[in-house]
Amino acid sequence: MGTSSFKSQNEYESLWAEQLEESHSYYVPEKYQLGILTHFLDQQDIEYVTEGRIFCYPIDILAINGDSTMAIELKSGKIVRGIEQASRNTDFVDHSFLAVWEEDIDSDLVEEVSNLSIGLMGIGNSVELISLPCKTGKQLCSKENVISTVKNHVRSDSSVQ
Repeated sequence: MGTSSFKSQNEYESLWAEQLEESHSYYVPEKYQLGILTHFLDQQDIEYVTEGRIFCYPIDILAINGDSTMAIELKSGKIVRGIEQASRNTDFVDHSFLAVWEEDIDSDLVEEVSNLSIGLMGIGNSVELISLPCKTGKQLCSKENVISTVKNHVRSDSSVQ
């Protein structure tokens, strides 16, 4: 009986290790993407805040370039989910982008994004603008609040409204 209990403990530890490794395999690449992308934004003199929130929605990068607002959704996996999130973000900012690893970009993804109002960025050693987004006509969130959030680097649990 003691052996069977020990075996299930080993199985539990093995399962935990696999889950931890799997979670890191998604977490680390997006953080690496974030570093490359924020370096690119710094070079372009674009102001940004990471992990911004509009209403209750988290946005990987919320940025302003002059008086234009933008959102960038980073994905190292689950690209379909990234397309959904970038599309949702068009309701809140002037321009919304999906940023993925350059090796994940194929003609199907480019075509799918071209049928939407979002832009596409490829991330490798640098950032490449694959396609530009359409400007959103009217946002659900006050543009002044988005700009203020970025300029003031508001980092709290309260959302912009």
